[in-house]
Formats: sequence, C-alpha cells, structure tokens
Amino acid sequence: MFIPENDLERSLVRAAEQPEHRAAFLKELLDAELAFALLDTGNAREGYVVPEVSHDDLSFVPVFSSQTRVHAMFGDEKLQVVRQTFRQILEQIDDANFVLNPGSDYGRELMAEDVACMLDGDFERAAEGFEDADEDGETAENEPPLLVGEPSPAPTHLTAPLAALFATIPQVKKAHIGQAVFADSEGVRRLVIGLAVDGDVDDVLDRVGEVLEKAARPSDVIDFVEIPGSPLDEYFARDLKPFYSRNDPQPA
Repeated sequence: MFIPENDLERSLVRAAEQPEHRAAFLKELLDAELAFALLDTGNAREGYVVPEVSHDDLSFVPVFSSQTRVHAMFGDEKLQVVRQTFRQILEQIDDANFVLNPGSDYGRELMAEDVACMLDGDFERAAEGFEDADEDGETAENEPPLLVGEPSPAPTHLTAPLAALFATIPQVKKAHIGQAVFADSEGVRRLVIGLAVDGDVDDVLDRVGEVLEKAARPSDVIDFVEIPGSPLDEYFARDLKPFYSRNDPQPA
C-alpha cells in the first residue's frame, strides 16, 4: 500500500490518476527535494557508488520521493542518503535516464529526453512520457525494475575459487560479479556473474558447477550471464572491475 507522505507524493498519485495534472507534477518534481541513495561498496578506496536500475535493457538512476521509498527498495543495505532537489541532481548527472520510486506502487520512469524537456520548461512535452508508459502497460507493481549494484561484502568465497578455475580455461576472457535486487515482496537478491568467453559458454559452465558445489553457501542465489549480450552489459563495463581477467589472472 502506498500512503503519500508529502505534497510531492500526493501530486504523484494525482498525476497517475489524472492525465491533465501530469505536466504540473513534472514542474513540481524538478525543484522538489528528493532522496538520492549511494551504496557502500565495502571498499575504502572506492567509497560509495550510484546504484542503477535496469529495465527493458535500459539503465536508470533511482531517486525517491521520501526516505520510506528508499528503505522499501534497499532494505538493510548499507547506504548513504543525500537529499537534493531533482534540479541539483541533474547538475551532477547529465544525459541519464531516471526512475522515481522503483519498486513502489507509484513511481515513474523519466527518460533522458523527457528530463531535457523539463529543463527547457516544456513540461507538456515531457508529460507525454506518461502516456507512452500507459500504452505499454508498465507499472512497478506488474514488472518491478531490477536494481544492480556491487556486492557488499565482496563474495570472495566465490570469486577466489572461480578465478582460480578460469585461469585454467583459456576460453575465459573476463568475469564480473554484481548483485541484482528485485524490488518485489520477496526482496530476492541474486549474485549475477557475467562471463566473456571465446567459444561456447556452456562448456565453461559445466566446469563451474563443480566449484560452486564446494564454495557456494546455502544463502547464495547465483545467476550466470554471457557478456556481451546480457541486460547488464553496460553496468559491467562501466561500474565493475572484473574479478578475473585473462590478461591479469590474479583474483580481484
């Protein structure tokens, strides 16, 4: 259940139900104070990072209309919450897609072109994004976005033996690991391992099973994806160093 906690959230609910209010909501959103979450990487040198939400092969920066929406998405994740207006956030992160309140019953994807219209003062045109989403039938309740971040703490119980294995398989070029959080009632967290290989990835996965039988913990939920070709390609390329690289076989 979504109970509005402030004027912006009341305006958001109204915009979802009344198309004629959507331009006014976006105008209000631009200068509204939002909660902006930063995730702790667990690495003192890297500090905190901006998380991403991935949906339909697109990446979004999540922002939230209240502290409650932050904790509904991240749960007990170690994070830092910064409060800034959306306009101030846009001064630091340009040409990006944003999503308001991922995982909540009321939220909104804001494509980069819609954000540009907002900054130009063309809120009517920016509001057309609401109509596009309505036509697609997309809601946070029906198809929750996927939050992707760096695992904290680092799952070295997996990466160390896997890196040792990959060093014996010439076809493996790189291996990345990330944590995917589905914003559903289960709050399922999966470790996603991205593999760049020469040849058939299934041949590599056949050997990975032997390592996981010994190294994986009962609480580990692990998925493997081949890169390139996965929805997380952009995230792995930009935000994560591989825990294994054929050119530098030492475990990260």
